Amino acid sequence: MMRYAAMADVAADIARSVGEAIDVAHIDIVTRKGGRGNFATAADHTAQEAILALLRAHDPSIPVLAEEGAPKGGRQADRLWVVDPIDGTLNFSRAVPFYCVAIGYVEDGRARAGAIHAPRTDETFVAHEGGGARLNGVPIRVSGVRRTAQAFAVTTPSRFALLNKHCARLRTLGSAALEIAYVAAGRFDLFVHGALGPWDIAAGGLIAREAGASVISLTTGSDAAWDERQVIIGPPALVRDALRTIPDLVRPAAAAKRTKRTARAS
Repeated sequence: MMRYAAMADVAADIARSVGEAIDVAHIDIVTRKGGRGNFATAADHTAQEAILALLRAHDPSIPVLAEEGAPKGGRQADRLWVVDPIDGTLNFSRAVPFYCVAIGYVEDGRARAGAIHAPRTDETFVAHEGGGARLNGVPIRVSGVRRTAQAFAVTTPSRFALLNKHCARLRTLGSAALEIAYVAAGRFDLFVHGALGPWDIAAGGLIAREAGASVISLTTGSDAAWDERQVIIGPPALVRDALRTIPDLVRPAAAAKRTKRTARAS
């Protein structure tokens, strides 16, 4: 546990130092990726290069899985850093303050340490396995909300209509890692997402778990892996209630096919 605490400190120190050095004027688009409005700015690439250099200086033997086109270590490596230099690039490019630097540490197939730093609000969320979660050094916990009908949830536009029928209020911030950190701190009650990258979930999922959250795969309904693409995250009782209340959250594509087959048969 002490070793994981040290890795969490490394992640937090690097996320904070690089995040604070991000030049908000470097918004020129350098690369475009799949999907609408999905791109990387000059600041993304500069921040990633700085993170990689610092991680290599700490321990060059640990490979890095990073979002912006850097050499990527295999996901099956015994030890692995998982990096998003700016999660919420579109927000960053438009001076919307909801973006962050996310760095997770994975060992033996589990997230063991991680940090998320939000430069515009000067907030650093950090956790290591078995050590709880903290925000700027202060312990944090998920909310006490237990019922979906009372939940303040954050989700993607594709899930908005489905959740809007059942939750009290909904938001979409545009930075998945930061949204998960906000659930860990009790600002949101529930997080639902269907298309995460490993750099979105590695650090945030651990921080949420250490703050008392369930992190459940929407593909299997079981505990999510560190790189799960489809998840629901929130207080355990609330997650159970949401999955009971909205069964189509789990494998919604399969549920849609069943609905179409039923309609054709009738």
